[in-house]
Amino acid sequence: MIDLKRRISRFPNREVLFTDFFDTLVHRTVHPNYAIRLWGKFMVRELGMKFSSEKLFTIRNESLIYLGKKQNRSTLEIKYKDVIQEVYRRLINTENLSDIPFAKFKNLFEKADYIAEISVQFKNEELIEILSHFKQKGYRIYLLSDFYLSKRVILKVLEYHKIAHLFDAVFISSTVGLSKEKGGLYPHVLDVTNTEPKSVLMIGDNKKSDDINAAKHSIESLHLKHFSHKFRNKRNLLGSDKSDFRRACHLIKSRCLKSDYTFSEYIIHFYFFTERLYINAKRNGTKDLFFLAREGHFLKQLFDCYQEMNLFQSEEKINTHYLKASRQSATQLALRPLENEDFEELLKKFGDMSLQHFLDWFPFSETTKNNIIKDIPAAKDETIADFFKSPTMGLLRENEAFQVAYEKNRNIQKTAFLTYLKSFGANYEKDGLALVDVGWGGTMQESIYKFLKKKTPVTGYYLGLKEIYNIEKDTKRFGLNFSIYPSQDFYDDILMANGQLYEQMLAAPHGSTLAYKFATEGESPTVEYHEPNEKMVFDEFIAPIQEYMFTEFKNLFTELRPIDYSQQITQEYITDMALRTGIFTNRKKLKFINQITKGFYQNVGENKVGLEYNPNHITISKVGLIKTFIKSPEKVFRYLVKIKPFLYYKGFYWLSWPVNISYYYIKFNFWAKRKWLKKGLIS
Repeated sequence: MIDLKRRISRFPNREVLFTDFFDTLVHRTVHPNYAIRLWGKFMVRELGMKFSSEKLFTIRNESLIYLGKKQNRSTLEIKYKDVIQEVYRRLINTENLSDIPFAKFKNLFEKADYIAEISVQFKNEELIEILSHFKQKGYRIYLLSDFYLSKRVILKVLEYHKIAHLFDAVFISSTVGLSKEKGGLYPHVLDVTNTEPKSVLMIGDNKKSDDINAAKHSIESLHLKHFSHKFRNKRNLLGSDKSDFRRACHLIKSRCLKSDYTFSEYIIHFYFFTERLYINAKRNGTKDLFFLAREGHFLKQLFDCYQEMNLFQSEEKINTHYLKASRQSATQLALRPLENEDFEELLKKFGDMSLQHFLDWFPFSETTKNNIIKDIPAAKDETIADFFKSPTMGLLRENEAFQVAYEKNRNIQKTAFLTYLKSFGANYEKDGLALVDVGWGGTMQESIYKFLKKKTPVTGYYLGLKEIYNIEKDTKRFGLNFSIYPSQDFYDDILMANGQLYEQMLAAPHGSTLAYKFATEGESPTVEYHEPNEKMVFDEFIAPIQEYMFTEFKNLFTELRPIDYSQQITQEYITDMALRTGIFTNRKKLKFINQITKGFYQNVGENKVGLEYNPNHITISKVGLIKTFIKSPEKVFRYLVKIKPFLYYKGFYWLSWPVNISYYYIKFNFWAKRKWLKKGLIS
């Protein structure tokens, strides 16, 4: 630094410093053109476009070249606003953009350029300190840059770096219409600033623009060669987005695996769900997202963080709400009058239950339940097969106390929930409802849709979709990480195998919603129950992991921001990660699974606590399993992931080593099909 300061001081009678910006005052961690690729990435996401960022990158470059030829001038001298107009015109005329006014497009264009630049820049601290020194000595300092961004954007970048105060004025070629490259910018700046050339020293890295052309106007210069930075720019032409992406994800995954927070690497799955949720919500013009309890509690935190870090939230922020609901509370909303309600469709997965459990499903008082039970000649705790078609259910329908309680509760639930829903202030009647949840089929979505009398579209965004149920035009649902709808592939088969772990890692700090009630100000509008084992598991195990995952979520965002990657790259990565997690599970993780499954509470049906890994639950024969494994091993992956936990619980973990080999066979099988069976006729 002392040497550079001396070199500047050797020029006598200098009162003014001209300085270049890029590769002089600031440098980039990527090739200069990659910043435009990142601009494309941000624009595609914010505008909900359906083509790639590479395509938009090409459109912008070709627009600039076209304008240069049309105006017969250097592309560095093309006005920034002209480029925006030309790109907008091309997108509109090719029907790749619609219903986006130019003012909004221009604002997003500039914001995306700004964010792309600050995502990859770092300051030349040495030169900045030297400029500060000469500024204090009374020198006037002007910034001269040949660049495609406007003066307004560059000023924002300077403010971001906290160096805007150094400059008396800023001159950018795309704003002035003159460049250093062509030589026209120098006389313009000398004239505007009323400066004599002999009092100026130009500092820059470009031999022609900052040295030779400055000399043509009698301005002496200090040429900064910056070989290392120029070499880095050339080197950054090599490599691939996929490698950079994998390196960033692996950094976070490795840190999670080495931490004390078991399964915290699942934050990578949750990160890409959040990112895809944002992309889809933008594409669909969603204004409000309702995150459903309880898995939506942590997912909402992640989405809010993503929006905040994304820096675009001031444009058209997506409002987020936390809607407390459960299958139990949502199903009650869709109940019809008793004479028309068969319960079969709403509770088809929980058909076997006892009288007591069925009555416990309603928020009846103990007195009401006891009055009903005493008039029903059946053992209240005996599990009855196909309960809703049983004689006991028939007696219940005829029971006057049940009829009165049922209808009263049905009306209260509907009115209380409607009051609760309106309290969020979202215009759902006009815009529809967009629900967010972990999955897996859309029971709550369908119940709310029926509650709204099928007049309001209810869309579901899920981490995964494992069941179809009854998808209609107004009940669209999307499994963003995996889905069996409209079809499933290799990635879906692998990612859906360990669904309960997604749920457990997304546990919430409150109980399950049993029903709704009319609440006074400051009072909760929900009736909840937090099963003790479940609460213990959250407080002791899950809460610390979520806190750690939240930190790593932000770190992953920072790592991935300067990388332009496709969703296919993402899908391949999280699938391989799920494959490894499922197969190479060690004793530490199996012990953890055993601990947290004790708190897995099912709030419908028999209200069981805990999960069991029982091979008897597998309906396919052993021979059938082996045949399927040989042909399409991913189809039985959901069974493979259960082997190690089962052997661990039985004390035979040492017998599980052959499971590890299956990883390599699954990878080979998938590779072989893509290489030799490219017609895709065999799944």
